Amino acid sequence: MRKAGRTFVASIVSALALLLGGCSSSSAPPQPRGQDVSARDPLGATVLMQQGQRLVAEGRFADGMAKYQAVLKMQPKNPTIHNLIGQADLWRGDAAKAVDSFSRALALAPTYSDARNNRGVAYAQLGQYAMAESDYLAVLADMTYANRAGVYLNLGVLYFGRGNLAAAEENLRHAASSSGPVDAYFLLGQVEDKLGKPALAESALREAATRAPERPDIALALGRLLEGQGRTDEARKIYVRIIEVAPNSPEAAQVRPKVSR
Repeated sequence: MRKAGRTFVASIVSALALLLGGCSSSSAPPQPRGQDVSARDPLGATVLMQQGQRLVAEGRFADGMAKYQAVLKMQPKNPTIHNLIGQADLWRGDAAKAVDSFSRALALAPTYSDARNNRGVAYAQLGQYAMAESDYLAVLADMTYANRAGVYLNLGVLYFGRGNLAAAEENLRHAASSSGPVDAYFLLGQVEDKLGKPALAESALREAATRAPERPDIALALGRLLEGQGRTDEARKIYVRIIEVAPNSPEAAQVRPKVSR
């Protein structure tokens, strides 16, 4: 369980910036791919940011950054564009550049909680955990911030990765709300298991599996928990389901020998 936990933390930290950080323009409808934008258009910067976000999400970083650079020329003091550039840097794995971009956004708008949350993720990727924790706690002090569950998850990941299971449990319980992210339940299950609370671990993992039945990683964690308790028949049913739902996944490869016995 210990090795699997570290692997999970590493993978989720790399994804948190866009899954949980967000930005004020991320929910805007995408614009047509070939739309030209005039610098004189009062909505031009917004359109370019939307186009850039779509391109970055598709993995077309160079094209997306070209849109962002065009926005910078139009509105160099717009904090949102610096936040978006930081998110793109995180997707590309350049956390150091991302910190610089998020810091520029915060210099322009000190109360920009999305950018501060994202900077916390970047700091965590760089191993600067005290700086990450400081940013996360500052965001939680903003009682108007909508994505509080995401920040609690970020803190939970941070504390789990540092071996502070009690603090991880506390924050993940805050994150595992009715509208919280599924990964909050997933990680909470692993934390409860390490704390020797199997019933709570099972409850959290079952909730995660119910919310995301397509995810073999969650199902595998639940199956292993049950198998460790000697509930092999229940675990086997879960393993069979993994093979049915995600036959080409690494998780399916791991459980096939158990099912074929």
